[in-house]
Amino acid sequence: MTEPCPSCGLLDQVQHVPAVYRGGHSFFRGRGPQVTVPAGEGFVVTNPQFSGISVTSVARSLDPFPPPRRGGGLLAAAIVLALAGSCFLLLPFAAIGDPPPGGAVGIAVVSLPAVCVYVAAGVLVWLYARRLREHRKQRRGVPAAQQVWEQGWFCHRCGGVYFAAAGRLLTPEHFRHLVARAGGYDR
Repeated sequence: MTEPCPSCGLLDQVQHVPAVYRGGHSFFRGRGPQVTVPAGEGFVVTNPQFSGISVTSVARSLDPFPPPRRGGGLLAAAIVLALAGSCFLLLPFAAIGDPPPGGAVGIAVVSLPAVCVYVAAGVLVWLYARRLREHRKQRRGVPAAQQVWEQGWFCHRCGGVYFAAAGRLLTPEHFRHLVARAGGYDR
């Protein structure tokens, strides 16, 4: 059993934070209306299906972990830039047979686009590696963050979270900040 809410002093609308979080997720599946589409000599009848997850605002506000960030776009952009840099790399090699005015300085100027593209690709690879390190750091902190998160109690009447041992009501945002700090991935 837990302590009553420190704000209203009641216990009837108090629920464990993990239960509020899980209870705020609803999974749904259904079928849409039949649609008839002309196709060639006949018709195609479709009956679309849909499914998804509905999340309440309370459950979203008590989400213990930051949303995962994708890094594939950075890696794809780095690969595209490296391929583009390879195309620009042909310019200095073409300039060796017919040197531009200025000799070595001219070849360096012709090489500049390839160097810039490769530097940009290197920066994207560095950003991707940094994002992977942050993700690993977050994953290592999950057990500690979850331990703090599971100690919270939510009062539906007051809309706040509290710990049974502490005597004050926290906003869901402040509670999430404490959870993130315990996991070592607060910002």
